[in-house]
Amino acid sequence: MIVANLYHIKNTNGLFYYGLDYLRENLDLVRLILVRPSMENQVRAALPRSNVIVCSISRYVLEFSRAAWRHDLLYTPTSHPIPGISRQLIVLHDSYPFEVGAISTLKLLLLRWSLSLSRCRVAYINCTDAKPFLVKLGVPNQRMIFAPNKFPPPAVRIPSVDATAGPTTVGLLGTDSKKKNYECLFAAVRLADLSSRLVFRVYGHQSTYFRDLCQQFPDLRIQLAKSDEVSLDQFMNYVDVLASAAEREGFGRPIASALLSGLPVELLDRPVFREFFSGGANFHTTIHMLVGALASHSGKRLQTAYSPPAHVVDAYVTANYEIRQLGSASLN
Repeated sequence: MIVANLYHIKNTNGLFYYGLDYLRENLDLVRLILVRPSMENQVRAALPRSNVIVCSISRYVLEFSRAAWRHDLLYTPTSHPIPGISRQLIVLHDSYPFEVGAISTLKLLLLRWSLSLSRCRVAYINCTDAKPFLVKLGVPNQRMIFAPNKFPPPAVRIPSVDATAGPTTVGLLGTDSKKKNYECLFAAVRLADLSSRLVFRVYGHQSTYFRDLCQQFPDLRIQLAKSDEVSLDQFMNYVDVLASAAEREGFGRPIASALLSGLPVELLDRPVFREFFSGGANFHTTIHMLVGALASHSGKRLQTAYSPPAHVVDAYVTANYEIRQLGSASLN
């Protein structure tokens, strides 16, 4: 059986939806789901027939100890291995938290230590950032699984042939950290004198990072679309183009949904984006080139439909098969 460890997920972000996709594929094997109190309602709403356990720290320790004693598979869709437990599968989304930030060195030391004290399996969601990072950590190939995101359905958009004379509404994704690189994007907008021609609508949660951005760029029109209140489809219908200036993304679920719906997408030319979105997105070598492209969009134009890479779609199916094999092994 599988014990799903969602305790380290703090809001309905990309990690949350990644975990949900894999759990839904294997729900018949899921014994229980561990969550923190702030995520109880969201998990119960997403997986209504599941056994959701709200955990304090002591309850969390008790439940993963019980899982180890029962020989259940502890499935953790984040990079938090528990030392001493071999029957667990963790997921690395990107190397950013371990290489950038005030406590990145401590996080890296804890990850190395935890991996060295368990023989857990480690899934990686992309081959251009996450896998090389695991290789550098010394994780052997036989312990690794390529477990990419499930490509989401296309956003349901209402196309319009009316090109408005007003400013272009640019959709941005996420408010969780400086990884989004919005400071550089907004500074480039100022430098290009495009603040009157662009409105930025950011999909995410209210955060210290977002509030600091609004204070730093009071001359720009920056709006928050709260992801707990506004659906992704609704968000997509209020933007003319989607953009990302991020240097270190793991995947980009809303980007995939936008491309599948035909919404124009402008990205920095970075390896992970190329891995998943070649043939659909427009790539730019610098932020200044990306900003220049944003001003050319107006109205809800549709572009050529995009097809997900076949090998990534196949890898998602294979990863779920391996998870089922691991989870079923404890039944024997």
